[in-house]
Amino acid sequence: MVKNVIIFTDLDGTLLNFKTFEYKIIMPFIENLNKKGVRIIPSSSKCFLEIEHIVKEIGLKTPFIVENGSAIYIPKETISQIPTNAIDENKYWVLELGTERETINKKIRQNDFKDYMRFILFLKNMTKLQQSYYTGLKSDALSRSLDRRYSEPFIWMGNNEHLSEFKKSLNEEGLSIFSGARLKHLTGLNSKGDAMRELLAQPSFLQTMSVDSSEDITTIACGDSENDLSMLEIADYAIVLRLPGRNPLKLKRKSNFFNSIKVAPDGWKETLLELDLIKKKLFRSINIS
Repeated sequence: MVKNVIIFTDLDGTLLNFKTFEYKIIMPFIENLNKKGVRIIPSSSKCFLEIEHIVKEIGLKTPFIVENGSAIYIPKETISQIPTNAIDENKYWVLELGTERETINKKIRQNDFKDYMRFILFLKNMTKLQQSYYTGLKSDALSRSLDRRYSEPFIWMGNNEHLSEFKKSLNEEGLSIFSGARLKHLTGLNSKGDAMRELLAQPSFLQTMSVDSSEDITTIACGDSENDLSMLEIADYAIVLRLPGRNPLKLKRKSNFFNSIKVAPDGWKETLLELDLIKKKLFRSINIS
């Protein structure tokens, strides 16, 4: 018997094409996964408004993880019991794991980071043209990306030595830096892996999958960048998507990981189909085109 399967997936460069953000070519595959009970849970550096928009477009009715594991949004319609320590926010139960953006900025102002701040260009301080260039987004999509709650995206203009020193200083203040496919992100000490563990530890979420323990769930993590490493290392299976012009991520794990040959979104679909548990879930008789 095939266990319940959850796919925790990054978005840009993983499920969505890195340059065009296209995914519709694999919609039949996504729909088949949904029909067969395979849960797809986005886990991205994107903020709430961005992911909510994408989730609605794709037709997912699952939790999603925002801003590098800073918070988990669980649609109320999908769950019968209130999750432990959840915040009531409109249509969602929210599990906050990260540090509020206001607190992050306060810590930056109060501590002596001026030697490093000269190497930083925050997304919020860029011109609209610069913001569009660095994010690849325009108009409404760009506006949604700026409505952040737990992180400050930025471009680093210094060398790696200065960056390492800056990270060490930030860690002492309860802050960290994650590198995504396009930008770096100043956040709390949360991670995508932390959020993955938290969701799987919630009895109310496990109940929606008719299981008593996360041991009855097989997890697959899909990602392409450094900020995906924490979930890629702890999932039962890890899929690393190829980014054009970059070397694939190197994982510490020695088994159950796969590198895509194609880029997203085709690489996401084709690499998942290499897994026997996905083939068994979908059955050979259905159309997976």
